[in-house]
Amino acid sequence: MKSKRDDRMFSVEGKTALIHGADTVYGKAVCDGLITAGAKVWICGDLHCEGVIPYAAGSQASAEALATCVKKNIGNIDIFIECSTDKRPVGWDHSYDQIYEALKEPLLGSMLTVKHIGMLMAEAGSGSVIFITDYAALVGCDVQNYTEATEQFDKDFSLEYGFIKGAYVNYARQCAGYLGEHNVRCNVIALSPIEGQMPSGFENKYIRHTDIKRMARPSDLVGAVIFLASDASVYITGITLPVDGGYTAK
Repeated sequence: MKSKRDDRMFSVEGKTALIHGADTVYGKAVCDGLITAGAKVWICGDLHCEGVIPYAAGSQASAEALATCVKKNIGNIDIFIECSTDKRPVGWDHSYDQIYEALKEPLLGSMLTVKHIGMLMAEAGSGSVIFITDYAALVGCDVQNYTEATEQFDKDFSLEYGFIKGAYVNYARQCAGYLGEHNVRCNVIALSPIEGQMPSGFENKYIRHTDIKRMARPSDLVGAVIFLASDASVYITGITLPVDGGYTAK
């Protein structure tokens, strides 16, 4: 007997999402996509815009204040999206203070944010935490991609780049283990650069190495987010999903 498909499994309509890093390239795509898909979207961050929950990630006090504000003004959160920020200095010649500042928000800030928002989800008994990072979480940058894009080399070969991007992979595994018994999932999406955001010389080299011969589009990220945020993925946690056209498959 043929069963009737439940399309609601793949839906985020009516779910409440909180996004940190909505001002990043990836964050904007996620925000627009979730709104279009029918989710109720809230944003937290240092944006100083109407409707944004003020939040400066990087301290225990600020993370606690965010959780208190969310609980009081929003209630239950079904989806939390942590978009990797990109404020690292270029090159390798960095002092301790520069390194600390580069790591403070994306790593310490993310850890504390997910700790407190994750516990709110645990109290409610369900939720999906999604870290958005890029392909450098899985592989090192290839110097050959920069032979025709030398202006991008120092930025992508920053001392902190791979450390920041890759940290989300293991942190999601740890979160998955801690929060899983409360029915809260934690996963990572590792995305290719979005088309038009990198020098054409880099894009041409990158595309040659992919199986699907193009750069990522915002809709590629949105589809993956909706899957991991929806009930279709209720038994998936602790994974890193490459959305990179096959770049890291070889």
